[in-house]
Amino acid sequence: MKNTLRIIALMTIMYANSAFAASGAEGSGFGLAGWMFIGFLALIVTLQFVPALIMMGSMMAGIFGKARNH
Repeated sequence: MKNTLRIIALMTIMYANSAFAASGAEGSGFGLAGWMFIGFLALIVTLQFVPALIMMGSMMAGIFGKARNH
């Protein structure tokens, strides 16, 4: 019986949290924290993109460049 009451109480709290989160969905945008998160993701993508371009450039130079005699 105690376990059943605990489960019901836990489910009630979880559903109430979902309702509070859904009620704010009609807000006016992301807010500062949302824009900071998106900016952080953009920073990560940019920092990964620069070395990828350098590696691609050296790979193309190796493929299409002049062959060296060893």
